[in-house]
Amino acid sequence: MPAGTEGQPPVTSPERRRSIRSHQAILAATTQLLAEVGYTALTIEGVATRAGVGKATVYRWWPSKGALVIEAMRSALDMIPVPETGDLRRDLLAIGNGIVQTLAHTPAGAVIPALAADLMRDPEMAEQFRNQVIRPRTSAITQVLRRAADRGELPSDLDIGLLLDVYAGAVFYRVLVSGEPVTDLLAEQLVDLLLDGKAPVKPSAVAEA
Repeated sequence: MPAGTEGQPPVTSPERRRSIRSHQAILAATTQLLAEVGYTALTIEGVATRAGVGKATVYRWWPSKGALVIEAMRSALDMIPVPETGDLRRDLLAIGNGIVQTLAHTPAGAVIPALAADLMRDPEMAEQFRNQVIRPRTSAITQVLRRAADRGELPSDLDIGLLLDVYAGAVFYRVLVSGEPVTDLLAEQLVDLLLDGKAPVKPSAVAEA
């Protein structure tokens, strides 16, 4: 029976298998080096050496260091599971805490501030970052908000895009601009502000309450 016909798996050539292994090795090497040396010091030469391939092999798939790092980040970052509790506050807190953990406690999250300058200069790379890293994760929050609107917990004509900008924008502002700590308390304060209009208080006041 010819390869690829129904009932049989497609035949993968040795060359194709080597290509897949090289691709995976490059992404793994990039992730390792990001943790060891950071985005600024990472080089294509270093990645190629760590992965055991030539530079030309890396450039065959990625036109720049930034493009390679974005795909490595997409592969390394765990997708935040979409909660199914039926409780809007609990669901948003779960997602918010997941975002905080990613940005504050993983090598991939630590890359974002250094990567931001390159994203500003390269619109194509910025769109890759949005498509591969940002949009798949904001879609989790979108699903939660839509389900809440279906249950009547939120207005049916809710501007989900603007709410996402407020929710995620505060986190990214701290990561990219202010340098203020990104903590679980921040996620809780944002949920309180968005759902109840509750003015956030300083952490010291929360501890004393």
